[in-house]
Amino acid sequence: MRDGHAIHIREVGKGGIPIILLHGFGMQSMHWLPFALPLAKKFHFLIPDLRGFGHSHLSPYNQNCVISNYADDLADIINHYQLKRFKLAGISMGAFVALQYQQTYGDEKVEGYMHIDQSPRTHNCDDWSWGIFGQDNITRLNEAKILIRKLIPYIEAKTPYSELPAHLKHSLWQDLGDFFASALSKNYQKKLAQKVCANERLIKNLMPTENWPAYIYCLKAYIEQDYNMLATFEKLSTPVSLLVGLKSEMYPSGGQLRIADHTKNCEVIPFTNSGHTPLIDQPLKFINELRRFSAA
Repeated sequence: MRDGHAIHIREVGKGGIPIILLHGFGMQSMHWLPFALPLAKKFHFLIPDLRGFGHSHLSPYNQNCVISNYADDLADIINHYQLKRFKLAGISMGAFVALQYQQTYGDEKVEGYMHIDQSPRTHNCDDWSWGIFGQDNITRLNEAKILIRKLIPYIEAKTPYSELPAHLKHSLWQDLGDFFASALSKNYQKKLAQKVCANERLIKNLMPTENWPAYIYCLKAYIEQDYNMLATFEKLSTPVSLLVGLKSEMYPSGGQLRIADHTKNCEVIPFTNSGHTPLIDQPLKFINELRRFSAA
């Protein structure tokens, strides 16, 4: 990247126009593999691990706005591969990254964009009630603010995870457990996510802690930046495939569906039995939509 740090990228397949797949918070590039590998004979996927996650876990942020940092990284990836045309898909936080890239660098090179279960706005206000966590938006964000305030002094002191007070470790994983539970649609999935996050040894294998502040910086950015991508959607000239989990608790579908009112060329693709993660809830439908998007 332009700041000298490295980003890990999985390259799958070689055929056709490159398709960049961007993961969400708490995810990494390998979560795309069950969908990219079956399509590898016909399509060419570039799948980065964003800073703080996966094999890019140790790469630090260089901006207060992590979404802008990721967008610059995406521009550097595009320059590295010398891409003249490509397609772009992002889920949740990855969708914000894709939009921020197009806002900052334009969408002239983007042949198609797949937007997966992400509200265009994060905070509720007088004219918007579909931010993150829906009606619980203010309560949940205030709880996150309290946790962040407690952890910031330890981040500033560069405290290793092993030296954090036990009660703060517990609060961190409990908060993330509730977050991941909101991303899932079935009760047994929610309980499993919370149990996994309650088991420190297990969750550390899924979310490494050597660069634990990365997770806090992401949460902090969502709270402080008050993202609103409606104006970005209005400027897009590229076709948009809008995948909406109609049972999404993370981002109520009512807000997501309003994206279609702010785009010139938008196809709404409802996932009627999905929450925030259609890759988990309706994997066959999702891979068919990814195939159709890749072939268009």
